[in-house]
Amino acid sequence: MLTKTDYKNYLECPMWLWLAKYRPELLPEITLDLQRRFDTGNQVDALAKELFPGGIEIEGYNKEGWENTQKAIKSGATILFQPTVIAGELSCRADILTKNKDGSWDINEVKMATSAKSEYVYDVGFQKICFERAGIRIHKTNIIHVDNTYVRHGEIEPRKLLALEDITREADKYLPETEEGIKEALRVIRIKDEPSLELINGCSNPKNCEYLECYCKGIKGVQSVAKNIQPKHLLALLNRNLVNYKKIPEEVLESIGYKPEESYTKIDAPAIKKEFEKLIYPLHFFDYETFGSAIPPFDGTRPYQQIPFQYSLHVKDDPISPIRHYEFLARRFEDPVPELLTQLEREIGPKGSVIVWHATFESGRNKEMADMEPDFTDFLGDVNDRIFDLLLIFKHKNQMYIKSEFNKLASLKIVLPVLCPELSYENLAIQGGGDASSSWPVLTDEKTPVKEKEQLAKNMLAYCKRDTEAMVGIMDKVLKDIK
Repeated sequence: MLTKTDYKNYLECPMWLWLAKYRPELLPEITLDLQRRFDTGNQVDALAKELFPGGIEIEGYNKEGWENTQKAIKSGATILFQPTVIAGELSCRADILTKNKDGSWDINEVKMATSAKSEYVYDVGFQKICFERAGIRIHKTNIIHVDNTYVRHGEIEPRKLLALEDITREADKYLPETEEGIKEALRVIRIKDEPSLELINGCSNPKNCEYLECYCKGIKGVQSVAKNIQPKHLLALLNRNLVNYKKIPEEVLESIGYKPEESYTKIDAPAIKKEFEKLIYPLHFFDYETFGSAIPPFDGTRPYQQIPFQYSLHVKDDPISPIRHYEFLARRFEDPVPELLTQLEREIGPKGSVIVWHATFESGRNKEMADMEPDFTDFLGDVNDRIFDLLLIFKHKNQMYIKSEFNKLASLKIVLPVLCPELSYENLAIQGGGDASSSWPVLTDEKTPVKEKEQLAKNMLAYCKRDTEAMVGIMDKVLKDIK
């Protein structure tokens, strides 16, 4: 049976579909961040239902759901929530189905995105094919998505937060392509061999696909078929160290132009010193953690606006002084910005450089908070004027401080373990910004036990502190290397 979820997985990568069907244990674990996205998606679905008063919720999946859908239609229902159809090898559960006066139906697919993305034509196309094969005539296919211009004032207003967009013409245009995609997806789930050259060669993004990595690391024998993998994919696997080049015949390596990259380090000391001459003491190493949601949580906020609820600040008054640390973490689920800015203004000081990693993020948050809290406009503008982006030293195109281990990337989590392995994130309970963000609603939830809150707060503070500790450590390492 091929479901709507299966088909969406197939569109992302055939490997994902196959792994989900047969080797789900190899897929990445569901993180706290991903779970929050699922939960938010359910909340958006619930708000979308308010646009269609009088709808009937269809219980059950697959066979049970199809039986209940048929019963509801026969009883005269005209608005169905979560209706299911089965048509041969296909099963589909739609979000909202509404009946027209001529007896046809409209599909209304709910998305958390802020626009009707082009790839949605295949999603709703799959649904239309399923429903029409099951004998339910479809007239329109609509996308209900979040309107990111909406600003919350009081209770959420679903008719303002959500927008309905008719994509029938676009979806119908791609129906033949969708039909072919269904055939290919059904063929994928019939693959039984492990490892499968067909699956490996079918990956559309071998340079970055995480499912290809899961497959190659989890399925035994991938190395044995490596020499038969098509050149583009084999080259990607070699560059990602997913297969061992030492076990590939030299003539195969030569034919695809693969050469093991030699280890290198390039440090342009004069260029780095010139950048560091811009720094003014005291140095403020600074980082925000933010929370954003499809449903704006507070008055004056928009969908997906990243709202700072936490920061870490390390201050170094001069080259030889001990470093001072400050931190903030909002403990209530209410607009944290006024309290955060009040404390930050006391701690960051009116002079000295503000060192961040990826300046556009922090400066962007400061501009948004200035709009929310006009009394802090001058302060936040001054902070932005003093920002120094440490990331630029490591950006590959700048050729100031690059190492082969960076793989031409410059994120903090790439650079840190190479230059300062003692400051690894691996020993922390929270290791990523997504999980830090998703921890805040848990921390501030009245239902969360006190002991759990205390431990979670410690974990969140440790993670954010590590971000600024990392910048301090990296800068110290660079200063030693350019002496």
